[in-house]
Amino acid sequence: MLSPLDLSATVVSPLGIAGLVGGVFAYLLVTRIAFHPLSVVPGPKSSHWFFGSLSDIIGARWSDDGHYPEPQLSWIKKFNGVICYRAVMELRIMIADPEALKHVFTTNGENYLRAELSRSFLRDLVGGDGLLSTEGEEHTHQRKMLVPHFGFGKIKEFVDVFATHAATLCNKLNELAHQPNVTVDMHAYFTELTLDIIGVSTFGYNFKAMSGSSPVVDAMKLLLSPRSAFYLVGKAVIPTFSSWPLLRLVNERKAKKMLYQTVDDVIAAKLKSKRDVNRPVDLVDLMLDENAHAEHKVTAEEARTHVMTFMLAGHETTSTTLSWVFTLFAQHPHIDALAREEARAATANGGTIGWNTLGEMKYITACIQEALRLYPTVAALAPRVAEQDDYLPRSDGKPIFIPKGTVIAINTAAMHRNPQYWSQPEVYLPERFIEGTDAFLADKALRNGQGNTYYYMPFSVGAKNCIGMRFAMAELQVVVATLLLQYSFRLTDQANVNPKMVGVSIKPVHLDMTVHSIA
Repeated sequence: MLSPLDLSATVVSPLGIAGLVGGVFAYLLVTRIAFHPLSVVPGPKSSHWFFGSLSDIIGARWSDDGHYPEPQLSWIKKFNGVICYRAVMELRIMIADPEALKHVFTTNGENYLRAELSRSFLRDLVGGDGLLSTEGEEHTHQRKMLVPHFGFGKIKEFVDVFATHAATLCNKLNELAHQPNVTVDMHAYFTELTLDIIGVSTFGYNFKAMSGSSPVVDAMKLLLSPRSAFYLVGKAVIPTFSSWPLLRLVNERKAKKMLYQTVDDVIAAKLKSKRDVNRPVDLVDLMLDENAHAEHKVTAEEARTHVMTFMLAGHETTSTTLSWVFTLFAQHPHIDALAREEARAATANGGTIGWNTLGEMKYITACIQEALRLYPTVAALAPRVAEQDDYLPRSDGKPIFIPKGTVIAINTAAMHRNPQYWSQPEVYLPERFIEGTDAFLADKALRNGQGNTYYYMPFSVGAKNCIGMRFAMAELQVVVATLLLQYSFRLTDQANVNPKMVGVSIKPVHLDMTVHSIA
């Protein structure tokens, strides 16, 4: 028979264990944080006992409240350019200081590698190691091999592809332009446009997304669709998660298999026969060119990985930028009118939007650049991890000790709105990207006469900056100018242009617009 003391112990032991575990966690947390070298770096107080400040980041509801890009922007305003915050049991650093960014991305970039979690996710998505998942010598080798295919001379050959598909979109919009009461989700149209462009430009395959759906188009859309929190956690903590028999994962495996096979078939056909000179050259043609320098050639397997990388990295991001450009035009009719006037002037003598026209469209280019400042293609760059102990410089001349293994976060959306370096940071001012204007000079004065290299990073900087930056800008210039010449777009009452995170990009929640012909 149990004594009262024995019975009491039996009842309370689970509570006692829970209390002990909680006490141990609290003790470890307090001691770990209190004596951590990064504890001296200013930053926000943890809002959650377990998740720390991650709950603020993950819990951001921009699509509902429009408070983009919080909480990081408030952190920068309060704590300046190097901020420490807690993520569960780990202290992390977020940087927006230009000297710190220069150090991490350029001066000592080899010590700050992209986090393995983001690299493994991309490796799995594209079916191999590409530019977004490699580091060190392998990344240097791949970049050296691929950079020549993205020079101005090569991009010039793609401009006609951009113009042809932009014209196809215009034909599709013509029907809507004569029905002013008919609304359309323009982000969906831009997504179809950029998918067709990237398919033809990358490996000579026309998805025909603007003509309707197909299994291959559906596969591409599935791979680019948002992931649930369960999915992301599973990928992060369970090595075999991708092989689980969950519906999303099964469909994802089928989608990847279909896309891989489609790309492989196109590459195999290219290797068997000579290129038709009447067909536009694509990136795979350039990579497989038997006359290319040995350093610039790739194998069929490598070509497929690069094709998948370029398609996934350059499709949704470009359509998202187009969505923001025309959202901002609709919100600022006077800027829309100025941009259209420039497009007309560039084609005044009966010309079309072509390679030689792009250099004349300085204002349209500035409109795109300013859209990328307010709504960068990638709101947060892949986190970096310190390989060795280091000292991180700051603009105030006071370096900070960074222990080996420290995660470095970079939120471009917030740093692009930092009032310390941008005048009227919340205002859409394309003139700030035109040298000599009042807005340009006001921004430059805030930076003590410096340019914007480490203040403006829509395509990242340094050895891992976006290899397709020139390609993307040329595509955007052609499409924007072509549409401006024929249409104006207006937001409807049903439109919700609060930002919504989709993958790594931010897009308007619902870009509901009406289309109007320009007389």
